[in-house]
Amino acid sequence: MGQIYINDKLYDFKEGETILDVARRNEIDIPVMCYLEHITPTGACRLCLIEIEGVAKPVAACVTYAIDGMKVKTDTEKVVKNRKKMMELVLMKHPLDCPVCDKAGECMLQDTAYSFGIKEETFKTEKPAKPKFDWDMIIHDANLCVLCERCVKLCHEVAGCSALEIQERGFENIINTKNGANLSCDFCGICVDYCPVGALLDKPYKHSVRAWDLQRKQSVCTMCPVGCKIEYGLYDGEIYRATSADGGFVCSLGRYAFKYTDNPERVTTTLKKGNNEFETVDFDDSIKNVIEKVDKIKEYYGEGSVAFLVGGSLSCEDIAAVKYLADKIAGGKVVSDVAIEYEKYYNEYFKKFSTYNNIGKLPNLRDSELTFVIGADLKTESLGVKWDIMNAAVRNDGKLVTITLREPEYEYMADAALKADYGDFAGVFEKIKNSSERVYSDIREYIKDAKKISFVVGNEYMQAEKQLKSVFAFLDYAGGREKLYNFINTCDKANYISLLNIIGNEYTADSFIKELESGKIKALIVVGFDTLNVGKGYKSIQKNAFNLELIVSIGMFTDNFSRNADIFFPATGYLEQESTFVTMDNRLIRSEKIIDAPGQTYPVSYIMSRLAKIKGFELPDNNEEIFNGLLSGKYGFPEIKYSEIDGYLYKVVDWSYSNTEYVYKEFPKGTVEVIVNERYHNGNLTKKAALEKKDGEAYRKYYFDVKGDVISGEDACYDGKCTLNTGVAKGVVLIPKNA
Repeated sequence: MGQIYINDKLYDFKEGETILDVARRNEIDIPVMCYLEHITPTGACRLCLIEIEGVAKPVAACVTYAIDGMKVKTDTEKVVKNRKKMMELVLMKHPLDCPVCDKAGECMLQDTAYSFGIKEETFKTEKPAKPKFDWDMIIHDANLCVLCERCVKLCHEVAGCSALEIQERGFENIINTKNGANLSCDFCGICVDYCPVGALLDKPYKHSVRAWDLQRKQSVCTMCPVGCKIEYGLYDGEIYRATSADGGFVCSLGRYAFKYTDNPERVTTTLKKGNNEFETVDFDDSIKNVIEKVDKIKEYYGEGSVAFLVGGSLSCEDIAAVKYLADKIAGGKVVSDVAIEYEKYYNEYFKKFSTYNNIGKLPNLRDSELTFVIGADLKTESLGVKWDIMNAAVRNDGKLVTITLREPEYEYMADAALKADYGDFAGVFEKIKNSSERVYSDIREYIKDAKKISFVVGNEYMQAEKQLKSVFAFLDYAGGREKLYNFINTCDKANYISLLNIIGNEYTADSFIKELESGKIKALIVVGFDTLNVGKGYKSIQKNAFNLELIVSIGMFTDNFSRNADIFFPATGYLEQESTFVTMDNRLIRSEKIIDAPGQTYPVSYIMSRLAKIKGFELPDNNEEIFNGLLSGKYGFPEIKYSEIDGYLYKVVDWSYSNTEYVYKEFPKGTVEVIVNERYHNGNLTKKAALEKKDGEAYRKYYFDVKGDVISGEDACYDGKCTLNTGVAKGVVLIPKNA
């Protein structure tokens, strides 16, 4: 650690810090335009010029490293004059069309020019006539661009997409997509959030509401289990845009998929099936009707004839309320979508660590020395995890090894990118242990040198691998508990950690499917559960609906299964209520109410409470009381009050480590079908968010349509239509669940 003088005061600095780093940490103002803490410094705008004693000319603080004893001035007349001159040069090329620019009122260029006292152009020049690009959900006006390079670096270093680049030279420089093609990226929109001017804008928001007219509400996104902070902009009670908040990021799910609440297919009144069609009925009467029918079924068929299905998009309070009621009226027979899809994997995981919780925290991935991404297609499961992995690779020189079923878009960042042909991840692990090929021997060296090793395991592995123990045996080989820094299981379901812990596995998915197929289950209460048209478990549920004498469905939309329901209760969405969730790294977060719920829709926890009260059970009817009574201090939740949840508390994770007994077995090569999310989609809500809305003479498209394309690698057989893709592993067929 050294010390430097800034404006005659002494400050400590760490090796590798720039002068700007030291100044910002000590709240010394130095203006910036191109600098952003999330990316490597560029030095493009030169607004951060400072003077250094002994150096003839001003230098950029963002790219000048601190040296012990250095004497810096940040506010001299010469410095201020030079900064102002640089701003005037920027304005030479930038059109002064603030009155019609969507960025007006929140534009960094506008604010900085104002702080310099610039009220008019110093240099009168002809403005460039550069192209304007329509990139689906993002609009780019190259005339407004100040070439700060933030978007290029964010896309490369954070998003891991490298979809943007600087083209042409000198005065004709523009930011464009690679090869001038359509924008192919995650559409996370962080380029939009961190563009300092109006060059990049969200297309659905453009020319709708002025920034100063928006009511801003902050919450956390619960479209996936990363739990990113998000800010919603509202006007007259309607959401017009969603953006990153507090210096963080959001992905396309949070940014664009909020319009599902307006889908005309949404159910907003209680429905009852009559003459094979739904008709609107009274909510209170329907609550009584459900309990009466459940009681009659149990009386006739016995206590084991009722079961619950619960989905991973529900809040902690919803899950706790469902669990409470299932214990009371169904003997604890409740199964989650996580269990339907991944029960076998999580059984092995629990044997390894004595917990369902992930090991470590997502920010820890940033300083992991070696990260294995195993069967996790991060762009369709939990995109925010990728941002931390990119941070480790770009900024901290961490090694990255990917073992996947299709090429990741960030393969250029990986030190080794391997495919698991025929879904045989275990076979890849064996090659890493024993093969003399260079790529595998290099990985052995990475393992040998690393002291902090992270594992990120996802949907592809959990579905395709026949020997689920193999990843845990590979962890033993890589150093076991001594070197394990993080073990993160990714998932597309927002609250899957809570499902695993609250619901448990006393009643297994296998048992449920068998009892459903045999006709033992006669009444089924389906809560926030999307019954997909793919996968063995889901198809069995659909097929055996005829065995049921009562189907009660609770959700926002009907699907192919819930259309068979005898009674349908409409539920509120996460944007319409305050509730808690647990992120994939065990952080307890609380989503805020952003908009009012339509019609006669109710929170799931309230519906459970009303059902319970008909039976004489005391289940609170609001989320605060449910959390305080059923969750606080239980299932690893911290013993706190609901009102104290601030998004910074983590659940207590008690875990142990046991070595895995395992011997690799080679299976015959054959086709492996894996159910995946289509890109930009996650569950039913994103599909319902693909709306067009008329605004004056224009139509605004709010989300991406589902394509439903099935793709396969070589040597794969599939009885439906699919497209061969050389980026997919041999013998593998990837089938989108959202179609």
